[in-house]
Amino acid sequence: MATSSMTTESATDPGTRLDAFPEPVRLDQRFAALKREIIRPEDEAALSSSYERLKEALSAEVERLSNLQQAAIPEVEWADIKANGGRIPKDIAEKARHAGCVLFRGVVSEEQALSWKKELMEYTTKHRAVGGRPLSNPTFWLLYWTRPQVQMRSHPEVLQAMNAVMKLWHIDDGDLPIDMESQVVYADRFRIRKAGDKEYTLKAHLDSSAIERWEDPKYRSNYEAIFRGNWEDYDPWRMDNRPDAKVDLYRQRGSCSAFRAMQGWLSLSDCGPGEGTLRLLPSLQMSMAYIMLRPFFLQEKLDVTQSTFPGASPGNGQLYPTAKFHPHLQLDKSVISVPKVRPGDYMFWHADLVHEVEDQHNGKLDSTVFYNASVPLCPYNIENMRRMLKSFRDVEPPADFYLDMGGPFEVEAKHEDHGAREENILSLEGRRALGLESFDEHESGISEGQSRVRKMANEAMRLPDD
Repeated sequence: MATSSMTTESATDPGTRLDAFPEPVRLDQRFAALKREIIRPEDEAALSSSYERLKEALSAEVERLSNLQQAAIPEVEWADIKANGGRIPKDIAEKARHAGCVLFRGVVSEEQALSWKKELMEYTTKHRAVGGRPLSNPTFWLLYWTRPQVQMRSHPEVLQAMNAVMKLWHIDDGDLPIDMESQVVYADRFRIRKAGDKEYTLKAHLDSSAIERWEDPKYRSNYEAIFRGNWEDYDPWRMDNRPDAKVDLYRQRGSCSAFRAMQGWLSLSDCGPGEGTLRLLPSLQMSMAYIMLRPFFLQEKLDVTQSTFPGASPGNGQLYPTAKFHPHLQLDKSVISVPKVRPGDYMFWHADLVHEVEDQHNGKLDSTVFYNASVPLCPYNIENMRRMLKSFRDVEPPADFYLDMGGPFEVEAKHEDHGAREENILSLEGRRALGLESFDEHESGISEGQSRVRKMANEAMRLPDD
């Protein structure tokens, strides 16, 4: 988990004058030049008009979210998706695309989920020296290759759920080497948050980089409509330019080496609002348009001369929207706790969606989840798959987490009961996702681009380790 360069401020009325506060952190002057590069002079009038329309739309949207609360977050029974050919029913898919998130109910059985949790708790009790965050009473454990984690990532229902949620995306050019029907493992941690916990906090943020969203040309191209004064035309679900975006230009703590199309966690416990759960801002298009435009309108008038990108800085893996510098999001009203979940429920949210974790766990039971993102097969993720397979074989933390939260701590390779063994992989697709089995390049019905990227992956996995 990266820490932000900005301090989270208390809630501020959206009408408060921003010049009443100190200026945001100033970056190197090259970032002022970047602003001028992004905003063409001929687009300035259209951009200013677009920003005013966006603020008006956001005001109404915040009221809608505040009134709906948990009902703003779409949910669907996993059985209904399977009965619909592996697709989210159309009406729920439309709501999910607007919200930027969706909750699948009952992806794995409650019995299986509770069995995994029991084993994780026994493992962390036995191997306390592996550490976690916070150090005094870990919530996040620095573990990546326990048997439950390896089994969960390769569980047929989990992989099918990841493929189902990827159908919210679309690709215009079928020749591009992108396969949204094949997953790549991105080994992440798990959370066991005890009842009564008030130590762990994670304020509103975005994953998958910070300043890179503006700095990297390919990443920035996904938001082109926003920068041309047509935020309403921005399509957050178009895949074409996403996989080549550089989300980790600085490779520092908090970086992510993979393109995660959808963040996700699988619940292993009963947990509801107020019980240390996830919170989301379920309005993807508007919130992202505002975050991308905000650095240009800090004083409510277009200004491309300042080297300020509040909440985003080089080498910081996350961007933190704050009430201070992003007042029109009205975070105190628009960020909503997800509905009550049960063991086996799977929560997904778009990589660009603002999210946080409740400051306090006021429930009576633990709040335990696996973190497991949807990582589609594409050239950018093939290299991640190679690194992930090496980490699996060496029973080491993946590269993105090697410096995670300090250390040194005891490593899993020392544990005789670690789970990094092939017999714990539950499916052929799970073996493929980890690079242990070839992808089917000639599968009937796949696009030219899917065939190409599968061939690229197969060739890459035959190369010797670096």
